[in-house]
Amino acid sequence: MSCAIIVHGPIGSGKTLTCLRLIERARAIGLLPKGIASPRVFFKGRLIGYNCMDIATGESFPLVRLLGEVGGPDWSITYGGKYAFSSSGFERANQILMNSTESLSRKGLIFVDEFGRIEKSGEGILPGFARVSEAISWGGTAVLTCRGDLVQTVENLIRGRAVEVRKYEPGDLDAIWGLIEKNHDLHGMEN
Repeated sequence: MSCAIIVHGPIGSGKTLTCLRLIERARAIGLLPKGIASPRVFFKGRLIGYNCMDIATGESFPLVRLLGEVGGPDWSITYGGKYAFSSSGFERANQILMNSTESLSRKGLIFVDEFGRIEKSGEGILPGFARVSEAISWGGTAVLTCRGDLVQTVENLIRGRAVEVRKYEPGDLDAIWGLIEKNHDLHGMEN
């Protein structure tokens, strides 16, 4: 059975931390989660941006930085004006997501952290997210994060593809894990 779990909340509410804790739990029972997480990057106690972490390998690479923290042709200002975005970082993140969808056909577990305003505008990790939303119909569980004002957009993108769609806030870690566990136990989720 295909299941999409939308974890939503404002900036700093714990969406990425929730994903990282779910990933730890999944690994502890032998699952091999895939996809991406977007942990914050701090320098001298100050938030300077976000990295992208390949969940399968644990490798991280730059994705978003405050303007003034980076420069060069790889970095562009495509939304808002506060942040610069790494073209090669988004390319790599999209490739990770596209490669990760192979696990969904085998009842896998995939994370997409996070669908944001840049994706709503048609850029960022939208191609990888779109591939995950298509592949979810094959089975498995997708954990998708977004801000509260983007829940409807995410739901629209997965509508008709996931058999079950549930929405949670980051504080609902045990309930989210219970749904993942249920999907695993009842449907033989393998990696």
